Amino acid sequence: MHRRTQLSALLMLAFPLFAQAQSADANASAAAKDDSAEPALQKLVVTAQRREQSAQEVPAALSVIKGQDLGGNGDTFLGDAIKFVPNAAAQKADGDTRPRWYIRGLGTGDTGVSTVYPTGIYADDVYLNAPIAGGVALFDLNRIEVLRGPQGTLYGKNTTAGAVNILSNKPVFENGGYLTLGAGTKKLRTIEGAVNGVVSDTLAIRASFYDEQRDGFTRNPLLGETVGDVDKRAYRLQFLFRPNSDFDALVKLHSRTYDGDGNTGSLPVGTYAAGYVRPSGRILEANFPSTSELEHDGASATLNYRFGGYQFTSITAFDNIKNKTFSDADNLPSTAGQTDQRSYGNTRYDQVSQEFRLASPKEELLRWIVGAHYFQEDIDSVAVTANLTTGTPRFQQTSIEHDTRSFALFGNVTYDFTEKFSTTAGLRWTHEKKKLDIGLLTYQTAAGFNSNPWWRANALITPVLSGAATANGSRHPEDSWSEWTFDITPEYRVTDKILTFFRYARGFRSGGFNTGIGGNLNTATTVKPEYLDAYEIGVKTEWLNGRLFANANVFRYDYSDIQVNLLTQNPFGPGVVTALTNGAKGKVEGAELELLARPVDALVLRGSLGLLETEYTDFGVNTGNAFVRSPKLTAAVGAEYTFGLGDGSQIVAAADANYRSREFFLVDRQSINQYPDLTQEGFSLFNARLSYITPNKKLRVTGYVDNITDELYQNHGRPNGPNGSGRFIHTYGSPRTVGLTVTTVF
Repeated sequence: MHRRTQLSALLMLAFPLFAQAQSADANASAAAKDDSAEPALQKLVVTAQRREQSAQEVPAALSVIKGQDLGGNGDTFLGDAIKFVPNAAAQKADGDTRPRWYIRGLGTGDTGVSTVYPTGIYADDVYLNAPIAGGVALFDLNRIEVLRGPQGTLYGKNTTAGAVNILSNKPVFENGGYLTLGAGTKKLRTIEGAVNGVVSDTLAIRASFYDEQRDGFTRNPLLGETVGDVDKRAYRLQFLFRPNSDFDALVKLHSRTYDGDGNTGSLPVGTYAAGYVRPSGRILEANFPSTSELEHDGASATLNYRFGGYQFTSITAFDNIKNKTFSDADNLPSTAGQTDQRSYGNTRYDQVSQEFRLASPKEELLRWIVGAHYFQEDIDSVAVTANLTTGTPRFQQTSIEHDTRSFALFGNVTYDFTEKFSTTAGLRWTHEKKKLDIGLLTYQTAAGFNSNPWWRANALITPVLSGAATANGSRHPEDSWSEWTFDITPEYRVTDKILTFFRYARGFRSGGFNTGIGGNLNTATTVKPEYLDAYEIGVKTEWLNGRLFANANVFRYDYSDIQVNLLTQNPFGPGVVTALTNGAKGKVEGAELELLARPVDALVLRGSLGLLETEYTDFGVNTGNAFVRSPKLTAAVGAEYTFGLGDGSQIVAAADANYRSREFFLVDRQSINQYPDLTQEGFSLFNARLSYITPNKKLRVTGYVDNITDELYQNHGRPNGPNGSGRFIHTYGSPRTVGLTVTTVF
């Protein structure tokens, strides 16, 4: 029997046995009287199903990261915050602005401006479509909810991989706030805080801010500077109007500016022209500095009206995102025989979304939610690649206007057949229309560039249009898709502390256009939607008088028309470009385990385990290959111990470790011997924290060390030349970092 089939069979066999054992244990425990008043683990209230409920009551694969586990602990990137979420990662291969989300093997590495992620990113229930919108700053947060599996009925956009909802602290009717100062490796300086004020009996305001500065982890001795510097600022202003218990209105204004994105550098590997070999380590000798500027401004209004047990919700949001980049496209010095190739990008996203929901009383045997969602996005983008090399100057400009209009109607119903058995079913109809205007302009000349900025077409002296038939002109494709998606989740409560469930979900990700054309208009093709059938069995349990939560699940995905990005040689010069296409079929099998325990008052333990088998079952020469960024094993363990001191103060010591087995970065080049630069073997990361808390809990001082062993690992690898050239690009994860934060609460 095939090893992957064996794994699936063993998991499906082990699961019911595990549930039966838990049931027997729980019944035995219930028989014994326990009057203990010992504190149990905190039950987190979530809104993953658009209703407030305990996370342990949600019949889905849900992980929750508490806001207090983020603030003041040195986590500055979203991907660092989800280390205990099994089979999920958001790596910073592209810097802090664009986390590469992969959940249960599903994700995308396509860098086109119109790319739609299979993971839906939400900020306070507002869907953020732009790829660069998801790298939000971690400040003044209440929690982060990560749902694994297709979310096609209750969330604003259909997503095949999952949904991530980042929820900020809301205004409360109490004066207060906090301030956190931080310092660390590479001149890291952070300051964040929030002030909450009561204006009247009906109006409360909360203002939050965040500022982060840091030098980059990579050096460029050629230019005498660091690469990947961080310069972030973010603000949030919220008004909560609550005239009575039946109505509340929350208005949020937010803004963030990233003048440095924390990119660790695209480091060339191999031998280049004139025998150039880059020095080893985190050193880049590019002759042109790379910069990135991101501005994201937005506003939203959330209205809730309650009447007779029903609740009507309206969420209106506007977001404007601008991103301007300059980069050394070849990442090489301008020495004899080398090219001098540079890139420029300027993109603007404008999105509007509106959602209406009506929910029935949550105490009824039959509970339902119905709603409608509208989404509109307009993208304007200009990208330029210029070759300033003497004798072969060339200029290429790609202009894009991309419009998306999406509308959906959805409903979700739960019925309690008995006190122990319930079933939830959801249905959604989505219609999405997209239109693309893409233009390509390619010039070449032997005379070189004049004094005008090189990223403008008038910079070339006596330019001549390229003679290639597909190197100039425009295309105007448009298309639309309508689809039904649905899910059904029967759940059975074995005891008050054991919940079991089965879930079947049909998900789809809408089609689109390939905008990474690489100098050839013929590659501006239409990509079909992808479809996913997901089957999952799960169990959520509570033990030892609330001192242990143990949740587990097994799942299988049947995946078709997969949207895959393949890399091809750039016809314009060195390096590669991405091309989005539809892979035929694939499957995913896996299992997940999450543990949270408080065996004694002072000690909290947590752990997670993810097992994953992915395979393209029908994809030409790539059949049998694994999905990218999908390690077969991920695991994390952590412990936190609180030492009480005589004066009432506390010292909290915490440590964690996480492991990822081998993963591949490309779909089509997975031979470890032939392409060792395009894979990362298994590695572990270790982190530690030590905090002092004053008796009145008003002051907290925390020291931390991340990546204690200074592990050098790749979070991305790609070719930088044709097959057989031995030229690649490496991108590394963060090195060891040390820091200190001080938080005062008032």
